[in-house]
Amino acid sequence: MEAKFEQRGEVVLVELNGRLDFETAIPFRRTCMGPLAKQKVVFDLSRLNFVGSLGLQTFVDTLDHMTQNSATTVKFCGVSSEFKRMFDASGIQQVYENAAKALESF
Repeated sequence: MEAKFEQRGEVVLVELNGRLDFETAIPFRRTCMGPLAKQKVVFDLSRLNFVGSLGLQTFVDTLDHMTQNSATTVKFCGVSSEFKRMFDASGIQQVYENAAKALESF
């Protein structure tokens, strides 16, 4: 998995690309709990695919933790049906059709 970070005013747009698996989920968690922990963030998942449930669970747990943290505002776009089901089960909301709409919502 690769992540492209782009500052858009006071919001960080994070475009995720590639395969999500257990090996990529752990470094992703470190980045989210570190540099992104107090940022307004939009995650664009439109180019992300998952392989294996272990990586997916760590990924969703990380995003859920970020959405529960009062110092962070996290929104999502480009969410596939597979991720949408996991988000619904975890209670993750703030899902938008595209990055422009997610950025406008701030």
